[in-house]
Amino acid sequence: MTTPRPRTANFVPLSALDKRKPSKVALIRGLVRQAPFVAKNFRLYFRNGWRRHALRTNVVAPYAVTFYVTHKCNLACSYCTQKEPDVFSEELNTGETIRLLKKIRKETDSIVITGGEPTLRADIEELVHAARFHSRFRSVMLITNGTLLDRKPGILGGVTGLVVSLDALAADPSNALSKPAALPKVLQNLTMAKEVLGSPQRITISTVIEEWNIGEVEKLLDWCGAEGFVFAAQSAQMEKMPNLELLENPKYQALVDKIIERRRRGTQPINGTPRTIETLLRFRDFQCYPTMFPRVYPNGDVFYPCEPLRKVAGNLLRHGSLAKIFSRGREMYGDIPPCQGICYLFGNVLSHYYVNDFWGLAGDFIQ
Repeated sequence: MTTPRPRTANFVPLSALDKRKPSKVALIRGLVRQAPFVAKNFRLYFRNGWRRHALRTNVVAPYAVTFYVTHKCNLACSYCTQKEPDVFSEELNTGETIRLLKKIRKETDSIVITGGEPTLRADIEELVHAARFHSRFRSVMLITNGTLLDRKPGILGGVTGLVVSLDALAADPSNALSKPAALPKVLQNLTMAKEVLGSPQRITISTVIEEWNIGEVEKLLDWCGAEGFVFAAQSAQMEKMPNLELLENPKYQALVDKIIERRRRGTQPINGTPRTIETLLRFRDFQCYPTMFPRVYPNGDVFYPCEPLRKVAGNLLRHGSLAKIFSRGREMYGDIPPCQGICYLFGNVLSHYYVNDFWGLAGDFIQ
């Protein structure tokens, strides 16, 4: 399947974003010094190089798995695709879900637990602890809207990081199912989470940019800097496509400039690198490698090559491994189609740089 490439505006060569590149020796020293997963990074780098150049396939090995524990959510964000997904999946019971976690752990040491809203699962605290302390994932990230954290405080004892989504800093009670309506409760729970986790940099504030909240996102950026939280942003995806009209909005362009400049200068913690942020928020060309961040649904179904194409290639509990499922998916549906990078999600953009410019990505991260 080939999809028309989105147009771009005001193109700036990515190489011009940072001309001072460290040597490979300096990169290796920096990675060893700063990255806890350095062995994993190099192993995947060479393994994926073999896949790309020797086996001639874009099906690369997984870096981290995104596991949807539920489709249920207590909010109704306009851009969300998971509350009523195109492909629905029933939740497994606690024991079967823990068995699924063990299957995932054989493939990767990093898991992102998401939904829906994960805190709506009655057993979410048990699942998080099973992931961290029984399956022994090194990285356990949980994505939440933050409204129910006080009801599931045990989560904080198991996660290595928390991602809380916010759209604005101005409360608006007019729509009870919106994030602005829940803002006071979320801020209260963030204070609690920061105290329990011990460091604000273990919390990422993730925001989705739309035309209505550009000014609010700028406030969120400043607020995260003051509070010490990591800031992360992407634009809203509607029918898997970004809103290209944002590129014509000078306020949006100024916001992107500010985010990139603060990340380049290191004045506050911001997710990504100048180049990944530039690609993500200005809709630059990139090549997606979706199997690097595979998506597993509540019943263990695995999409191939990605969730937006709605094709399930297998189930981890039945087929045993992602490698087998990817092989099965390639036989059923062929290699990964050239979609021209239309889903502007952070993991998709990151996969491009990880596969195509590993050393440049490493240099951006350690600088």
